[in-house]
Amino acid sequence: MKHTGRHTGEFLLLFLTEGDSYGGKLLQKCEEELPVNPIDSAIIYRTLKKLETEGAVESYLDTSDHGKPIKMYKITSVGERRLEEYQTVTEEKLKNLTFFMKKFKEWKKSNHD
Repeated sequence: MKHTGRHTGEFLLLFLTEGDSYGGKLLQKCEEELPVNPIDSAIIYRTLKKLETEGAVESYLDTSDHGKPIKMYKITSVGERRLEEYQTVTEEKLKNLTFFMKKFKEWKKSNHD
């Protein structure tokens, strides 16, 4: 079963609570920090564009490096509310997933002893 990156937006918003960032750095954080990482650069930029359209992030050009301007992203109050809602939904899902794992382990044990 392949992971799809279905929760990419929430992970990006969560990483943006640590400070403004750019797409490549967010991809690096996904690769380094997520236990299972289904996210590639195409997914990152598609998701950032969608989040910006929804008002959950804002972008701006950072020219402080005196090199090429970098498109930076920051979380908005809309994005923060979305994270709060996602946390509530995730807690509920986690309860059901924990129940599933418990029942599955009981079944495996009873069928293979």
